[in-house]
Amino acid sequence: MLVYRLPGTFDTREAHLDLLWEAGATGLEERAGHIRAYFGARTALPPEIADGDWTEEAEQDWQAEFRRTLRPVRAGRLTIVAPWHAGEAEEGTRPLIIEPGMAFGTGHHATTRMATEALSELDLAGVRVLDVGTGSGVLAIAAALLGAGFALGVDIDPITIPIARENAEINGVAPAQARFEEGTLGLGDLPELEEAPFGVVVANLYAELHDLLAGEYAAHLVPGGPLVLTGILTGKLDLVRAALDREGFTGVTVREDGDWALVTARRGEEP
Repeated sequence: MLVYRLPGTFDTREAHLDLLWEAGATGLEERAGHIRAYFGARTALPPEIADGDWTEEAEQDWQAEFRRTLRPVRAGRLTIVAPWHAGEAEEGTRPLIIEPGMAFGTGHHATTRMATEALSELDLAGVRVLDVGTGSGVLAIAAALLGAGFALGVDIDPITIPIARENAEINGVAPAQARFEEGTLGLGDLPELEEAPFGVVVANLYAELHDLLAGEYAAHLVPGGPLVLTGILTGKLDLVRAALDREGFTGVTVREDGDWALVTARRGEEP
């Protein structure tokens, strides 16, 4: 079995996980301060992930091990589970089933869990929700399961969209409840973005993108509407705070989990 060992954890190397999948990894595992990527053959890797080392190890059933270790995660009123744990949601919660794959977002990362918890704390009944950088679709699907009237997930990566749609179908969420489209904010390329503003905007990106998109968040959000931002390293909180202040957001709150932070705010009321 050919293993590529990369220093770090899923949290510290989150941005590199998709690069490993795209390079041909057949599985990923976090163990003893390293990410272990399993390959069928040695392959050239992009420079961002070239600081690891290749090893040959005895064959093992990594899929069985992955299934064993990927446990359900409680996130507010939902429990995020893989399909093989669909019957193991915590009592009093609803299962949110996510198939692990290239669009990483199983709920085990602190940012996904915190954002799902934040959505659980809102009254989403009948509300239109915009999920920016939807990935696996987990946050848009969560919003639909929590009672949103409609959720739109957008992502610039076309590979994520069919995965998000499959995850929605697994959860019994119809396109009328949650739709997923390739696109960007502010370019008018999606008619849904030209309709009435959304009641809630959620985005699991990174601080620099939140800084760039803060004006678009405001433009697509009703006055007083909640904004939920995550994917933010705690060292980059000042950048996000400054962007929200620049765009007139109020009531900014911060929740931290290790190196990661969730920021919530509300769009300022119209003068």
